[in-house]
Amino acid sequence: MTGRVLLVITADDASKSPRSGPRKDYRVLADALGADCIDRSDIRRSPVLRRLLPLVGMACLQAWSAFTRRNGYDVIVTDGEHIGIPLALMLRLVRSRVAHITIGHRLTAAKKQPFFKWLKVHSYMDCIAVHSRRQYEMAVDDLGIPPQRLALIPYQVDTDFWTTTTADAEEHLICSAGLEFRDYPTLVRAVDGLDVKVVIGAASHWSKRRNSASGQLPSNVEVSAFDYEALRSVYARSAIVVVPLDDIDFQAGVTTILEAMAMGKPVIVTHSQGQTDVVEDRRSATRGEHVRTRPQSLIRGLAHSSGVALQATGYYVPPQDPAALRRAIVHLLEHREARRQLGAAGRQTVEQFLTVDQFAQRVKEIVDSTLALRAARDQVAPAMTLASQN
Repeated sequence: MTGRVLLVITADDASKSPRSGPRKDYRVLADALGADCIDRSDIRRSPVLRRLLPLVGMACLQAWSAFTRRNGYDVIVTDGEHIGIPLALMLRLVRSRVAHITIGHRLTAAKKQPFFKWLKVHSYMDCIAVHSRRQYEMAVDDLGIPPQRLALIPYQVDTDFWTTTTADAEEHLICSAGLEFRDYPTLVRAVDGLDVKVVIGAASHWSKRRNSASGQLPSNVEVSAFDYEALRSVYARSAIVVVPLDDIDFQAGVTTILEAMAMGKPVIVTHSQGQTDVVEDRRSATRGEHVRTRPQSLIRGLAHSSGVALQATGYYVPPQDPAALRRAIVHLLEHREARRQLGAAGRQTVEQFLTVDQFAQRVKEIVDSTLALRAARDQVAPAMTLASQN
């Protein structure tokens, strides 16, 4: 049913296929939707918009570009609320009829909340697709977004790129990666003095967060930055992947977690407020100084509806608890078979539910259902008008 779709993405040039590395989710999504794209390079190619860039910002200019093209499309899909919010405001000003779907990452950031609470920008978002159960709950309870304007869908990973081969040999090595709300000081304290090498890839292709792994480090800890192929090699050689997080309310760390699971590696992850949806831990609660009970994860809900029995894929540890993290690390280092079982289950889980193609299909279903609902409403409205006249 998918109609004419305009996809607005946070990328520099969506028209160029990457020479190497994982398939980009926006490229897979554009193909699934048959969509035209607006990316950052479109803004830079315009002399007028390029001059406005320092004053207005990239997200607002991308929203403006989509707004000016709205009449040529049935639906506009924005790949983040940083673009979706200004676009919704523009659509509201002219009471546009074009459908608008946005992918929500952290709706609850302080600077974004007024747009939902007071300006009700979601009234010009037919659907906001979020990846975190916590974000969904807070969107309803704290921001006042009606549940019918929300969808809860899992994040994605390219399982073709992120995969091991028979030539990959495990080493006595722990790795971690990423910048977004990472709590590397807790990881450093947890591994200080352990007889294991720790490699931290403190880099990100999009996050502007400060590198919390800087400073004086123990002799067994190395900090570097890796391209996709080098990071895949580090994953492949690692016995464990650890994702230490600040206690944040959205799904920070999910990219690294899913890459590690796709590589068949057991994961140890901070049980933050927002990170409870993709790792399967046999324990129903995370124990530390304070016990945290975990809600039913998004992935468990998907598995249940599909009649699939999930196997454990890793461990959750409390925020800012180096002792608990150290215990989990030592346990897995000492139990090779447990590492193998957790890693194999992780790979199976992402193959079943979390591939980039499945993500694109889920967004396509949202687009199709949005357009079908609008078409049904358009049919009902004239009939109701005629009935009232009679």
